[in-house]
Amino acid sequence: MSTLADEKPETNSWFDRHQRSAWIAAAASIATALIATLVPIFADSGDDKDTAGGPASVPTSSAFASSTASTPTSTPTTTPGQNESPSSSGSPAGSERWKGTLLVDAEPKDLDALPDPDGADDQGDVFMVLNYEFGGQNSTRIAQWAGASGALPGYQECSDAIDALGSRDNVKLSKKTVLCVRTSAGNVVRLKVSKLGETSIDTHTTFDAVIWNGS
Repeated sequence: MSTLADEKPETNSWFDRHQRSAWIAAAASIATALIATLVPIFADSGDDKDTAGGPASVPTSSAFASSTASTPTSTPTTTPGQNESPSSSGSPAGSERWKGTLLVDAEPKDLDALPDPDGADDQGDVFMVLNYEFGGQNSTRIAQWAGASGALPGYQECSDAIDALGSRDNVKLSKKTVLCVRTSAGNVVRLKVSKLGETSIDTHTTFDAVIWNGS
């Protein structure tokens, strides 16, 4: 009896070990199956995160350069001569402004406004009075040319004559009179009488005129 009693624990011990081995094997199988199932799921989830959270694509420098090159640029345009009056045209001194036949009478003529010299009386430069007299106003200065007979003065000669002899006094005209005039705007004018009035009370007098830009 004692022998059987002594052998029973050994039998139970072997059974317990066998049972535990079976449970461990079953747990290992289950764990392996779970790992095989879950690994692809986690891998797909990681790929989605990388795709969603990745940095946005940045345009290459060549694309930027192409976009910049294709952008049109505007160049402001200007119209020459806008807001310029005849006396501020920027032409050099001595350049010719106007040349032609000029009729002067009792109504003052604005020589700076040619070819349309008629205007308000207070804007005119020169005019005629009775007895073939030629007069000026608005700071206009007049000099009678006293150079060689038949020789007409140019711009510089007229300008020098005005500087030396110019005044605001009336000048008595004859059929051969040549005048040098500096206008209120500073332009220089040469006037050569071509026709006097029919009588001393006829103020209509015709001149061959040249107007130069002043300094």
